[in-house]
Amino acid sequence: MGLGVLEDKNLQHVPGTVLLDDQAAHEEEVLHALKHGKGKDAHIVLSPQPSDDPNDPLNWPMWKKELIVAVLCLGTMLNAGTNGPFLNASYFTMAQEIKTPLTTVVLVSGYNLLAAGIIGPFVCAFSRKYGKRPVFMVSTLFDIIGTAIGESKISYKYLLAARIVQGFSTSAFESLIVATIGDMYFVHQRGLRIAIINFVLNAASSLASIICGQVFADLGWLWLFHLFQIFLVIQFILMFFFCPETTYLRDVRYDTDTVADEKLEELAKYEEEHRVIEDIATPENIPKKKTFVQELALYTGIYSRDNILKYLAGPFITLLNPAACYAVITAGLLNSWYVGSAIILSGIFSGPPWNFGPSQIGYLGAGPFIGGMIGSIIVAWASDPVIKYMGKRNQGVYEPEFRLVFMGLAGVVGGIGMFLFGYAMAVGANAILCAFLQGVMMVGVLVGIFATLSYGLDAFRNQSNEIFIMNMLFKNFMFYGLSNFANNWVEAKGPEQIMYVFGGTTIFFSLLALPVYIFGKRMRSWWSRHDLFVILKMETKGPKLEVA
Repeated sequence: MGLGVLEDKNLQHVPGTVLLDDQAAHEEEVLHALKHGKGKDAHIVLSPQPSDDPNDPLNWPMWKKELIVAVLCLGTMLNAGTNGPFLNASYFTMAQEIKTPLTTVVLVSGYNLLAAGIIGPFVCAFSRKYGKRPVFMVSTLFDIIGTAIGESKISYKYLLAARIVQGFSTSAFESLIVATIGDMYFVHQRGLRIAIINFVLNAASSLASIICGQVFADLGWLWLFHLFQIFLVIQFILMFFFCPETTYLRDVRYDTDTVADEKLEELAKYEEEHRVIEDIATPENIPKKKTFVQELALYTGIYSRDNILKYLAGPFITLLNPAACYAVITAGLLNSWYVGSAIILSGIFSGPPWNFGPSQIGYLGAGPFIGGMIGSIIVAWASDPVIKYMGKRNQGVYEPEFRLVFMGLAGVVGGIGMFLFGYAMAVGANAILCAFLQGVMMVGVLVGIFATLSYGLDAFRNQSNEIFIMNMLFKNFMFYGLSNFANNWVEAKGPEQIMYVFGGTTIFFSLLALPVYIFGKRMRSWWSRHDLFVILKMETKGPKLEVA
């Protein structure tokens, strides 16, 4: 029993469980031939183990990985973080300008989210078959086209068409970017990067509301789209030049975080016998490093020969995996509750006692932006050190369930923040206090989303595309539902009831993390023994290496 995580009785090694610290495990002599971290992480056994191929993303220099993450984060900020709340601060004024009911105008962003959800399974299927790079490029292209429609004319029909086409860009940047972290980084390096992406996806959208509200107030409807288009084109160009394909099929035994039989001693023997001594010779079977121009290719081959229609079902299959289902639903609901709280702001604060305009409503986003920044700093600073510490305490073995320890903080801070935010709006409290309480709520939301998504990546990295697509699909359909009825709910019952529901469910799912933590390893074992991706031959993996 590792720090409360129950051991499995069916498999000798459960996928997701990795030997992280060979010193704590007293295996230094046996596993010295395996690749380790550098500097203060020299005792960390790298998982997955990088191959000898210089084109393996795990072998790329850190500056290159960080550049890719930075460009993709910009894309995420625009295509997902800004795309969704693009009009949050402007709904009320836009409705007056085109003489259309507020709920009808809000619903255009609901259709935007619905489009993001619908395209999700196709994003997953094409990324499985052709890699992530072409999917990212086409996704931004959709946003450029949609924004071009929106900047053409002030009209409800043009606005509706623009938001639907823009919606097709969101899915890849809400889901595949997290899977990309698994492509390039080792287990002990992922927490910081996921925290940054989590901040960009969620808290940065609050900053987008502030900026977009101010642009709309000062420059008007069309310039909101004009300026957005400029940034989209810049991001598209940067992504073309600096984001090569990260999907890579390495020898299966190198993927020590996903295989059911890791055989570290056997792998160590292989590494020792086949170690490349660059000063002497380079084996002929190691590919040459791709040039910068070669990495610009949009088509880098087929990563699976299977029928693409089969992969359309992949995201839905993940719901049959109890642990993955928990990650999908919890992260999706937490995200939905923040978006729901943002959707109702325009209708509430445009009325008494505040009577705010678009720019003032936009400034309310400062609260959740700062709260999201604080939540992201907490997990960015603590996440990887915590799992290293827990791994050391657990005789050098890391369990993905260790990521769930942050759910306690998410439940307490997020739930209380939602309760108090709803009450403050109901009694007409000072707007600064309301923004502060929405920020408190956002701290819990960010921490909870980080905990569940990083758990999903570490526990089931080989199915991370499907898990994060399903999470995106689930939350975007939730967003659509909230955009359809949230304002009517507030109008009928006041803001406190909807926020109390959000807070109660947040606390419930945070408490549910405890049995998932305790029984998570057994659930991973059960899924490994009944994995429908294996049964249906939907896996994408490299060949199995031969040991002399």
